[in-house]
Amino acid sequence: MTPSAPTLPMRLEQPSGPGPLTGVRLIDFTRVLAGPFATQILGDLGAEVIKIENPLGGDDTRAIRPSAELGGETAFFLSLNRSKQSVAIDLKSEAGREIVPDLIATADVLVENFTGAVMRRFQLDYASLRERFPKLIYCSVSGYGRTGRNADAAGYDSPLSAEAGALALNAYAGQPAVLGGIPYTDISTALNATIGILAALQARTRDGKGQHVDIAMFDSTLANLSYVGCEFLTSGRETALYERQSAGPRGQFDTADGEITISCGKDKMFRALCAHVLERPEWLDDPQYATLAERMRNEAAFLADIGAIFRTQPSAVWSERCKRAGIPCGAVRTPGEALLSPEASERGLVFGLPHPTAGVAPVIAQPFQFSETPVRYEVPPLLGQHTKQVLQALLGYEDSHVAELAASGAIALGRTETAAR
Repeated sequence: MTPSAPTLPMRLEQPSGPGPLTGVRLIDFTRVLAGPFATQILGDLGAEVIKIENPLGGDDTRAIRPSAELGGETAFFLSLNRSKQSVAIDLKSEAGREIVPDLIATADVLVENFTGAVMRRFQLDYASLRERFPKLIYCSVSGYGRTGRNADAAGYDSPLSAEAGALALNAYAGQPAVLGGIPYTDISTALNATIGILAALQARTRDGKGQHVDIAMFDSTLANLSYVGCEFLTSGRETALYERQSAGPRGQFDTADGEITISCGKDKMFRALCAHVLERPEWLDDPQYATLAERMRNEAAFLADIGAIFRTQPSAVWSERCKRAGIPCGAVRTPGEALLSPEASERGLVFGLPHPTAGVAPVIAQPFQFSETPVRYEVPPLLGQHTKQVLQALLGYEDSHVAELAASGAIALGRTETAAR
């Protein structure tokens, strides 16, 4: 049976009032994932994001798995490019390159995620712009940062995850590591870029100076090692990977209809588990199970007993009982099940925006909600949709000048703008 897309609640109106970053303008030279994820966050928070795209195809993700359900658009692009304006400029043309510094002069922030050699070739690297734009916050998102032996090397999520030690942790003992289903290296790098830009904006408010914010995927992944990394640095021993189950009880357990994941590492939690979830109060007085130390000594028998109990009821029953008892527990869901869950609905986390070609652009909301400065979600742009609008509104270009640039190929106008000419 062919699956069908779920019907999404539509969000047709923007909230009233400014967003947290209203008044900040950002020139966005990013493409693919880490960079666009960061600039989308800033755009949803109210910053004016002007995305510079190649007229011949635009962001690479516009062509990754186009979907008939989305009118030829791609979920990849739509998921990373809300709340932006698309300006299509050919940086290889002299006339196109001449436009860019004028746009930068109007901006607070520039974000790019090319290799260093690309921005240097166009004289758009930080060193080339620093003196002319001393208040500019310039953020570089790259694989290895702008210093070190790999400063000009390309970087993607999977190789960086392996090289920075994270991939080795995606395995149970004795099994080969596997790539994660979500590109956490890209995503954590995007979050760090966002944090770095916000910090630099605050510093500029205080000191009046712009600066370079250098964000590397390698650095971000190494930082994500957190306590695992620190345990190695203090002992010299590689951290042992957790088993699928342990005698906390902790880990994944089969249920009548799937799996749950539970984390019950304290004796106080275990007492609540026995009394209010498993209905085994006798275990509280059983010397083999009463304390964590004893459960670990008798782990095989304990895991067999508790596993048999969990298999008697569906995941939702155990999840609800554990939550009532104060024990961290969750049913193992597919992404689709999580997106359509009651929790997601109650928080308004999944909805649709009307889109001119896709019909509906699906949205997974930002994970922050403000009482006074609401997040705003605007439909992802068509390629070059705002070229004319931005050049006229920000730079004062006349219709004739815009038409001349378009005729030369230095810029491209979006479908709606082309139709309006």
